[in-house]
Amino acid sequence: MPKNKNTAVAAYVAGEIANNASVCRQFARILGGETVDSGENSCAVVRPRPELSPVILGRPYEAAAMFEYRSPDIDGNTLNTGDVPLLQREVNPFIDALRDGGILVSAIHTHWLSDRPRLVYVHFESVGDPLGFAEAVANAFSSLTDRADDE
Repeated sequence: MPKNKNTAVAAYVAGEIANNASVCRQFARILGGETVDSGENSCAVVRPRPELSPVILGRPYEAAAMFEYRSPDIDGNTLNTGDVPLLQREVNPFIDALRDGGILVSAIHTHWLSDRPRLVYVHFESVGDPLGFAEAVANAFSSLTDRADDE
């Protein structure tokens, strides 16, 4: 490959990486979380849920939601996934909001046998614009409570 073509390819790749970093920052901002990993074609964000204050086997536990996008196609559509810990009373409103946003719910289950309050983890996915996914998920978060009470 001629040197100028190598330079052009390197400039294109650098531009794509810089663009992904910008999209990843927006993704995290919309979701109200922090970027924990940003690769050439991927982004992972965590959003703690300190208001849940779960205890497992008598020990405090930090519950957090995780979101990710990866595998962009030529149009910029990505595989978008999420995993959110919820109180039992939050599950139905949250999944209703996800579905209203065009997001598929792929799993609903518990992780622990002795957690208090009882947490239910909802996993979801879509293929599409990662920022559109983030906006739909942020909207679903508006259905959540701001404290655990005695669940």
